[in-house]
Amino acid sequence: MLKVERNTVYNVKDIFEKREFTNNGYTLKYCIYVPKNYDCGEAYPLMVFLHGAGERGDDNELQLTVAIQNMFNDPASPVYDSIVIAPQCPENSQWVLTPWENVNYSIADTPESVQLETLCMVLDECMEQYNVDSDRVYITGISMGGYGTWDMLSRHGARFAAGMPVCGGGDVAYAKLLTRIPIRTFHGSDDPAVPVRGTRRMFASIKKEGGQLIDYTELDGWQHGIWDHVYSDMSNLEWLFAQSRKERRLKAEKSGKIKKLAAIGGIAGAVASVLIALKAGKKKKK
Repeated sequence: MLKVERNTVYNVKDIFEKREFTNNGYTLKYCIYVPKNYDCGEAYPLMVFLHGAGERGDDNELQLTVAIQNMFNDPASPVYDSIVIAPQCPENSQWVLTPWENVNYSIADTPESVQLETLCMVLDECMEQYNVDSDRVYITGISMGGYGTWDMLSRHGARFAAGMPVCGGGDVAYAKLLTRIPIRTFHGSDDPAVPVRGTRRMFASIKKEGGQLIDYTELDGWQHGIWDHVYSDMSNLEWLFAQSRKERRLKAEKSGKIKKLAAIGGIAGAVASVLIALKAGKKKKK
């Protein structure tokens, strides 16, 4: 296994590469970080970072100016040994098509944004291009990106090993599904931009459904800009990168095999019943 020891902190603007992906006429701009010592013989975790409203645009740079640098400020951070994708949402668009003041929303009544739809395609392409550990794909985001994180975990939960939404809101109707995914979420108690009730409701709904994999930290007296504090705490990143989808995947595969065997058994049973009935009919004729 390749091991890299670092003693230098890099500026994210110097280590991310600009790219674009076009989906049916829409082009999503994004930046990608690939470890300097990338080895195709190693399987790398992958993390998605969704920026907030203030970093929207089309320069493919602003998304790197807030919060994400904190993840790279410790040379021992696990983020250095992962692939990171940071897409940029255009001006006057949102990761999730819902008013922020409503906080919680209905996915059934909210079509998926073209930005997140295209992001899924970018993930697929990245996993084809690089040796990504499919059991260690993560997502995190701030504010508007916190909404996007909840949305991606709800619509595409099978893709992710864990998620870390920061001051966002989601659909409480997906609470049962979200009990299967490790989630660590944060919100300031006095947030004037995105009301704290959004995260409180998500946490309470998931716990009500029996969720044991969710942790919620409410920062008492804090307002909106809590992300520097969250991402500067290496224990949060260490927790995120320690999560794996492997156990969940194996359970799903086992369940699928059992259902398949049951279906085969059902077909075999039906055939046997028909044969028995045919034999019985022949005996009566005699």
